[in-house]
Amino acid sequence: MTKLSTTLLMLLFSATAYAQSENWSTVADRYHLSAYLVAILLIGVFVLIFSNRLYYYREQEVSNRAKQLNTQLALVLNSNKTEIWTYDTTKIFTHISSETVTRTFYAPIDFSQFYNHDDFGELRTRITNVLIENSLSETLLVRSYDGQKTYEINISVLKRDQKHHPTMLLGIQRDITESKRRGEKAHNLSLQYQTVFNSSLVDMIFYGPDGRLMDLNEKACETFMIADRESFLKKNVHINDIPSYRHINIHELYDSIRLSSITDIDQVKREDERIPDIKLGGTFYYEAILSPIRDEDGKLHGVMAAGRNITEMVESHHKQEEEVQLLQQTNQQIQSYIQNINYTLKASGVRIITYHPGRHELRIFSDLNQVQYSLSQIRCVSLIHESDRRRLRGLFMRMDQGKAGNISEVLHTIFRDPQKRDVYMNFSLIPMTDKEGRVTLYFGLCRDETEMTYTEMRLMEETKKAQETEELKNTFLLNMSYEIRTPLNAVLGFAELFNSPHDVEDEPVFAQEIKRNTDELLNLVNDILFISRLDAKMVEFPKAPSDFATLFDGWCYMGWSALNPQVKTAIDNPYNHLVLNIDEQHLGQVIQKLCTCSANYTNEGVVRAKYEYHHGELNIVIEDTGRGVKKELLPHIYERFFKDDQNKISNTGLDIPIVKELVEQMGGQLEIQSEQGKGTTCYVMIPCEMISREKKTEIIN
Repeated sequence: MTKLSTTLLMLLFSATAYAQSENWSTVADRYHLSAYLVAILLIGVFVLIFSNRLYYYREQEVSNRAKQLNTQLALVLNSNKTEIWTYDTTKIFTHISSETVTRTFYAPIDFSQFYNHDDFGELRTRITNVLIENSLSETLLVRSYDGQKTYEINISVLKRDQKHHPTMLLGIQRDITESKRRGEKAHNLSLQYQTVFNSSLVDMIFYGPDGRLMDLNEKACETFMIADRESFLKKNVHINDIPSYRHINIHELYDSIRLSSITDIDQVKREDERIPDIKLGGTFYYEAILSPIRDEDGKLHGVMAAGRNITEMVESHHKQEEEVQLLQQTNQQIQSYIQNINYTLKASGVRIITYHPGRHELRIFSDLNQVQYSLSQIRCVSLIHESDRRRLRGLFMRMDQGKAGNISEVLHTIFRDPQKRDVYMNFSLIPMTDKEGRVTLYFGLCRDETEMTYTEMRLMEETKKAQETEELKNTFLLNMSYEIRTPLNAVLGFAELFNSPHDVEDEPVFAQEIKRNTDELLNLVNDILFISRLDAKMVEFPKAPSDFATLFDGWCYMGWSALNPQVKTAIDNPYNHLVLNIDEQHLGQVIQKLCTCSANYTNEGVVRAKYEYHHGELNIVIEDTGRGVKKELLPHIYERFFKDDQNKISNTGLDIPIVKELVEQMGGQLEIQSEQGKGTTCYVMIPCEMISREKKTEIIN
């Protein structure tokens, strides 16, 4: 580039010199003009090349700077175990990788797979609080899906619109698993220290780095006959005030030393005022071990003295023998008591159980001395029937939080008794607290209540059978008489018009209305009969392998068959093939009825359907941008013949109740969210077994 610039400048100077050497009369001829044009063209080329190179170098500099900043950001995020994600009002989560600083977009249903189900629900609640400005920011702890990690998440507003409403939220997520474990470990060590210190059978005395008395346990108070421990600690006793330790320099003490002493307490009191005011007297025999406590740098943090009074052992060996004999008798009584308890536990089938919130571990004892099972939370949940697993998770959460109060629950297990019946176990636990009132352990019993439970179930079943016949009859008659009159009266009315004076041209209108109301009456009667069968639990749900991916689109379009032509449709089908073990007929009926409801409530905008399969559960979402339902009417949407704020019924008025009953009897859940003027979203979650799948290729930017 430098050589080219020099050449162009030389040509320019040569042309200028040549022009000066010529007469001005010849400068303007065509030859000179051509030379001028060439010079100008070369100058323009030079300027363009120079500008291009300058822009290129600046672009490279900016790119290198951006890469450097991204690398620095990645290092900061990795070093702090921090991740960043955003959430905007379109309900899209954007995750920023801490390694490559790239973005990945997730829908809420996909983003929820990274967290515990209950914790993600709390996260959504906190996001809503910030969006509606109930809170400027929110901080909460969430667990990963497998429960192995714990995150601290801070949610704040990142962007606002012109009206100062939040449009995008920033989530800063920090992995605090290790710090939490260290805290728990430190807490457990502290509890162990306090337990050993306070429950030790020997005197435990702690002196600070300056030699002043800092703490002593109850055994030491008993040995030295100290009535008021707190008052004694306030006397500011120094280790060298103790006659046996006056020659010891604790700053030169690096290893533990064992001391034995014989002290005439009465004589020392008379000769030395430094001895603490204690009630001991006479000759005192004592042995102790002094252990310095130093850190890795050798700095002294204190001295621990562990000792015991051996006066009685020295003065009265016979008395010690009597005490040993008494101790043996006591041990025999304790062993006999333990044997009786163990026999009672074995004969009654009752087991002792303990739960440690810190370790999240449930232990089952076959007797007082033997642990029969040590079970984690996940293992415990796997042994409980699916119907009670959520309740058990709630109990574990309550105990992990150290809630006070007794716990007594009967849980349905996966085991069978010799009569091939499901086993029901009663768990009764009480909290054990430390001195600060914090729960450290839950202790209790578990016993088999299968016989009692089945007796109660039989009584309830017989009572229920006696009531069901009357309830089914009343429900059927109520459903038949509630909404059936309107289309029936319309049919009769238009039929009578044929017998009254009328124009022949009106007869097609009469016939059309009779047909429309007859169809409506037929659909209503079919729905009433079907929901009556659902109420009576007479509908069977046979499962068979079905390719859900090939059926989903057809079910949606059948439900949208009466959709306003101005409304756009969208279906997100992420699979080429997804073979599930499902009840194809009733699941298709659920999807069609939800799509029909969305079509009835949407006159413009978009209706959308999508699904995904995660961890043994099929998640289906039907959403629209229709008129929606008022907030105060939303709790009544599952009621039969529900009417909206315009006093209108969607289709026959039984679609949503039928869908709810179908989903629940298939073992799933239905959730409907709606906001007036913004639309409605229906969530369907069906547990099912996946046989095979083929997912469409996805490209994530």
